[in-house]
Amino acid sequence: MPKQSRLEEPVTIYQPRELPSEKEKLKNMSLMGKLDYLWEYYKIHALGGILAIAVIIYVIYQVVTPNISTQFYAAIIDNALPPETIEAYTNGFSDHLALDPKLEDIQINDTFYMSGGNNYNMQQALTAYIAAREVDVIIAPESSFLNYARNDYFTKLSEALPTDIYSSLTDSFLLSDTNGDPDKNAYGIYLNDSDLFKGITYDGEPYVLGIVANYPHKENTVEFIHYLFKDLK
Repeated sequence: MPKQSRLEEPVTIYQPRELPSEKEKLKNMSLMGKLDYLWEYYKIHALGGILAIAVIIYVIYQVVTPNISTQFYAAIIDNALPPETIEAYTNGFSDHLALDPKLEDIQINDTFYMSGGNNYNMQQALTAYIAAREVDVIIAPESSFLNYARNDYFTKLSEALPTDIYSSLTDSFLLSDTNGDPDKNAYGIYLNDSDLFKGITYDGEPYVLGIVANYPHKENTVEFIHYLFKDLK
């Protein structure tokens, strides 16, 4: 029998094979295989769709949610007042200023506890708030207050308060020098006779209020001091 040459072999072996369609691939897979295949095939499209939906939701939230504008900010160091007292006083001062609670608020932040293990972190947080021009006044026990005063945290009361309020509170002033000024000036107001801190001390020390050097809300800061001493004749 004559040997078959390569030229006489069936031409079908040289024809390109038809690859199975996606439908045929899925048909021959198990259920888990189908799920894995579909996830690999469509995951980029799915993730893109999820991201697009998330962006749309975020944009809608930003549009329909009003930005609350803080109109006054007080930071209390080592607070000894109960939370309900702080909340009531915050609401009372907000009403006094006739603020719209949907758009404006008052912040009296009593979370700055410097005497515990978080001293460094709390101080860093307070410094960041001040650097961002968010804090109007600091209220602190006397010894802590003097430390801030000597490190130039506060503005002179004579430069911040109107004459009538300044004159009415002279008996309550705390005098201090600073790193930048050796002369003693009024930087603090003792709160013994104030509406909020009357009879309140921290380890026997009275609380003192100072106006931060770069305070943003000048009118409302003056009004807060007036509100604190509204019962003082």
